[in-house]
Amino acid sequence: MPYIIDGNNLIGSSPDLSLEEAGSRQQLIHIVRKFQQSRNSKVIIVFDGEPEGTSHRQELGPKYTVLYPRYGRSADDEIKRILNSYNDFRDVVLVTSDRELKSFARGLGARTVNSIEFYFTLKREYRVTGKKEETQKRIETSLSDQEVDQWLKIFSGD
Repeated sequence: MPYIIDGNNLIGSSPDLSLEEAGSRQQLIHIVRKFQQSRNSKVIIVFDGEPEGTSHRQELGPKYTVLYPRYGRSADDEIKRILNSYNDFRDVVLVTSDRELKSFARGLGARTVNSIEFYFTLKREYRVTGKKEETQKRIETSLSDQEVDQWLKIFSGD
């Protein structure tokens, strides 16, 4: 299920991020990455404005892309272009609170999710993923040969 995310709209809708704060885009990209990995879904985030690097397109994984529109275009234009590139809209999800974009997407047959609703989904997923990663780190501890020998002595009755 591909997710197309109106990045600035999502930041503007979130209680924890601000468009005025440096690093908000990177923080959102990181949070969305955890969501993308846990769902193994294709995700495209589109931000308005200049990229925080040199590239207008950043491939952060085989199914994770961050886009910045070319000069003279808006994120809305880019999102409409992306939506128009799909043939089957049953599984496409547009994340935005922009009424015009939602109307455009629904007209094509895509699903829409309000930004604030999606943000809380992201936060919940991020928290669950973090707990899973922490548990996995504790499980994947290794024992030294000396520790193994000590445990074998304890349990073998020697």
